[in-house]
Amino acid sequence: MITSREKLSRFNLLKVLLLGIILFIGFLTKAQTFTLEQCIDTALQYNRTIKLSQQDVFQANEKNKETKGNLFPKLNGITDYRYYTDLPYQLMPADAFGGPAGTYKEVQFGVPQSLNTNLQLTVPIYNPTALGAIKTTRIASELSEVQKRKTDEDVVLEVSNAYYNAQILLNQLAFLDSNMINTNKLLQTTTLLHQQQIAKGTDVDRLQLQLDQLANQRKTVFSQQQQVLNALKFLMGKPISDSIQVAITENTLVQLDPQIQATTDMKLIDKKLQFNYAELKGLRNSKLPSLGAYGVYGTTGYGNTGANSFFNFHPIGYVGAQLSIPLFNGTITKHKIVQKKIDIQKTNIQKELVSEKSKLDLINAEMQYTLANQNIATVNDQIKLAKKIYNNTVLQNKQGMATITDLLLADNSLREAQQNYIVAMVNLRKAELEYKRVTGNLMAIKN
Repeated sequence: MITSREKLSRFNLLKVLLLGIILFIGFLTKAQTFTLEQCIDTALQYNRTIKLSQQDVFQANEKNKETKGNLFPKLNGITDYRYYTDLPYQLMPADAFGGPAGTYKEVQFGVPQSLNTNLQLTVPIYNPTALGAIKTTRIASELSEVQKRKTDEDVVLEVSNAYYNAQILLNQLAFLDSNMINTNKLLQTTTLLHQQQIAKGTDVDRLQLQLDQLANQRKTVFSQQQQVLNALKFLMGKPISDSIQVAITENTLVQLDPQIQATTDMKLIDKKLQFNYAELKGLRNSKLPSLGAYGVYGTTGYGNTGANSFFNFHPIGYVGAQLSIPLFNGTITKHKIVQKKIDIQKTNIQKELVSEKSKLDLINAEMQYTLANQNIATVNDQIKLAKKIYNNTVLQNKQGMATITDLLLADNSLREAQQNYIVAMVNLRKAELEYKRVTGNLMAIKN
């Protein structure tokens, strides 16, 4: 016989379980439900990793503008004041002063103070190094854009994985809640039968043990789902204190776009190759001469100190051109060119690796997705059959045609089918994301 204390303990456990379900339903009601598209849109706007990547794009654009500035005219104001404690010496022919021919005399020229104030304008006419740098930084800016898109895709992949995991755990919670309700009904019925000495006490204990196990399993799954939701909020750039929930859907079969596009990895390696070629051309251009024009206009003042102090200014102005021809720099440029050619060879090898791996990944993704679609259809049929067997066994148990052992076996089969459904869902979502990644359609998730 079951004692009153045992009845009270089981009644309290039932209240706790029902309270947990009510609280969970209340949580779902209060929490804002996000679709996958909304989660991705929010992440693309507020994710901190994406924001950092966007700053890299801004920085690369500004670097390109800075390089273009090397072709603009430059205007500088120059002021130079000098006070000579010892005036510089010059050698003058001695015969200019009546001395012997072929000899020289030291003479100090000038005044102690001088002040030069000039405006200097320099205009680059042809600078191959600057032109090459402009092209290189432009490609670097484009490369940062591709890297930004790569970051976007990585975040979309992480958000989608987190969202699908939260969805799967939500499905698992729904299964557990349904199983707990069914097991609790059986426990109540079996307890009444035991009180009437129709059922065994061990049958009640076995059902109670199963209910306890389901309750503990539900606590674990609920905790896991909250952790996944917290990770999802972090990826979305939302405060952890916010309450969100994912949408639960029965539409598990997803039709994918078979259109194959170039992946971001391939675009990234192509842009790196362009960047290397631009740097190689820039190194070769550094061997070419550069031409620039300049002009100076200002005033020069000379002065003296002491009893006969004065300071007089005189205008000065001139224009000119400068041709710079690199002749020999110790073979530095030569070795830099060789290094850059090696970089290009390495990048070409990397491109071959990425191309071959993309083909391999596409074949594997197609196989995985086809298999996952087949499995999800199979486990759906298995769940329907397991539910049918369970319901028939419950009915047979009420009619005395099936034992508690038969009932527990049917329940275990149902739970096994549910677990197989969860595993199949995980594999389907992973296969779906991988297929979109290798076909270049990952960003299409939000469309």
